[in-house]
Amino acid sequence: MMLKKALLARTALTATVGLVLLAAAQAQPVAAVSPQKHDHAQGHAPILGQVAPARVTAPGPLHHKAGSVTVQRRTTVAPKGKAATAAVVTTTNPVALRALVVGLDAADWGVATWKATLDRVGAGYDVLYTKTAALTSANLVGTDGVGKYNAILLTSSSLLYDSGGGNFVSGLDATEWNTLWAYERDYNTRQTALYTSYGTFPEDYCLSASTEGGVGDTPLNAALTTTGAGVFDYLKSTAQVGIVQSYVYKTRVTAGCNGQAVLTNGADVLGVKSTSTDGRERLALTFTSNSALMQANLLTYGLFRWASRGMFLGEQRHFLNVDVDDWFNSADHYFPDGHIETDPGYQMTGHDAYNINTRQTALRTTYPLGNGFTFNLAYNGADANLAANSTCSPNGGISTLTATTKCLKNNFRFINHTYTHQELNFTSFQASSNEINNNRTVATTLGLTQPNSVLKTGEYSGLGVYNPDPNDDVDPPTDFGLGASNVQMLAAAQALGVQYMHGNMSFPSHVPSCFNCGIVHPLNNTIMIVPDWPTNIAYFCTTDAEETAFYNSLYGPGGKIPFFPVNQTYAQLLDFEANIAMGHVSTGSAYSHTFHIANARDYSTGKTLATDWVDKVMSKYSALYNVPLVNTAWTDLAAYAKARNGHFAELTSGARAVYYPTTNQIKITSPAAGQVTVTGTTATGAITYGTDHIAPVTLTANVTVTVTASPRP
Repeated sequence: MMLKKALLARTALTATVGLVLLAAAQAQPVAAVSPQKHDHAQGHAPILGQVAPARVTAPGPLHHKAGSVTVQRRTTVAPKGKAATAAVVTTTNPVALRALVVGLDAADWGVATWKATLDRVGAGYDVLYTKTAALTSANLVGTDGVGKYNAILLTSSSLLYDSGGGNFVSGLDATEWNTLWAYERDYNTRQTALYTSYGTFPEDYCLSASTEGGVGDTPLNAALTTTGAGVFDYLKSTAQVGIVQSYVYKTRVTAGCNGQAVLTNGADVLGVKSTSTDGRERLALTFTSNSALMQANLLTYGLFRWASRGMFLGEQRHFLNVDVDDWFNSADHYFPDGHIETDPGYQMTGHDAYNINTRQTALRTTYPLGNGFTFNLAYNGADANLAANSTCSPNGGISTLTATTKCLKNNFRFINHTYTHQELNFTSFQASSNEINNNRTVATTLGLTQPNSVLKTGEYSGLGVYNPDPNDDVDPPTDFGLGASNVQMLAAAQALGVQYMHGNMSFPSHVPSCFNCGIVHPLNNTIMIVPDWPTNIAYFCTTDAEETAFYNSLYGPGGKIPFFPVNQTYAQLLDFEANIAMGHVSTGSAYSHTFHIANARDYSTGKTLATDWVDKVMSKYSALYNVPLVNTAWTDLAAYAKARNGHFAELTSGARAVYYPTTNQIKITSPAAGQVTVTGTTATGAITYGTDHIAPVTLTANVTVTVTASPRP
């Protein structure tokens, strides 16, 4: 039977990352049902969206100011109960695991870049706008003598701005600079700046001028030095960081100054780690990087991690999860000339299923960082052959799909996608229940393991996004909000033990308020919505030629949403789409990417659209990163999203972590019970990701929890 579906492209949203803390619910056996005739002719409107991240105007060159600020060695920030001492660097004072972002004002591009990184990590931080707020000792040290920050994050090393008439002043005056530097000395706190250049104001970063200028869309490649490879050790030592849409100072390390290059372009230095004359550690880049650029995704986390010595609330890992929807079902079939066949449309074969398994194995072998990669198969069981045996058919046709699936069932993960793929926007409790439970029955009969706690409805239906005209297959659906969800469907899902439902990042109402979080459904708080990333690999395209024709019909110069100045080849669009995905992966987004059965067709000697995309993403990732590409079961992904909700709730409630260097311990307290994720500890349950140690820490209200710290050098 054929399922008529909608054009599925991508959302106009940027990426909004975790520990698996909950176990999946045990599957409940249900009685087998016989296949029955069902109506698949449910029309769906197109979901169109993002082709590329929004372009942000690149910041210009830094202003320069002659001279420097004299370091007042006696201007120290004394801990409670201690007198200020001359030129004494105290390295044992306790500091909170919290960052201070120091910028000019809300329009300072560096503030947005720092905040984007810290929000993705889930770190605690404050922002000081130096144009309007003074920096005092009280900003930096609490009444208990504990330093408030273990990382100082500057938007630029000088914080200069035009105060009027070309008079450039710093957001921090000489006294404030010395207050900040004294704190960094006394609390052994590192400072990093997103942007610096040659010059001596407010102090010398050990850089001298070479050349400077703007960089457009053609990348200027930066390489890691040995020192840089130590700072950014999650990147491959051979990684090339492409710098685009930036103003770049090409510099040299000044001879006789205590500085080491971390990034270079040929003989030119694009990043420097240095030590001031009074012993403070500093790290800075010599080019701009707004939060929409890949270079920021690659480097800004490393700057923060270095400054905090790898100890902070939150975490960053990199995920690649992929769903293939409508298994056992059929789909519309788009042809290069633009016509669409709907009956029978495209039907998957046993060979296609066997080939996807072969390709999955090859991907694991080719890319060791992704050696656990496994497809999630969202299945519609109504067209499955419940009497099929368990036999793989490498060259089998449509009739062998179920048998081949049974043969390979342990090689994939399965997700309940409802029995017939019926829209559940207005269905009754019983009809909704039948769609969910009958599909479970199919899985039980075929021996497929699927989690009862997870549900992916057809077209994400029942969750408040639909076209008011059910016969309109042309216009995009309307997002009425989760408050317009089908309460009968939600009640049926709850009764059947569903805890998590797939949402879609294309729909604003499905986008969580915190990064990698879920949304507790406002009409049923037993269910959490965890969104997917849709892709521009169209649901009804089966070959490279079909996808290329459809893609250009949307985004080519004569398309419905013109974006490219010329039509794209398949290689070009695949590279472009993989870059979009890398934007998700590099920021640490855990959400799954959605494909469909037509994308799993073997269109040429084992090639499929889905595995072409995965291969390209893995290839790009493997050229840049040195840490694993995490792939999780959907239950684990959903539990991770729930844990992220809890983590951010603890940040909001006032959870506080303090590092005590003398005992090498981190003490964590909160006024509310819950759980936080901590990077930089070997506490119980810690995992190792690259060289980061990440652990969940369970908190009881107003009770201090002490864990062992693992600071980075």
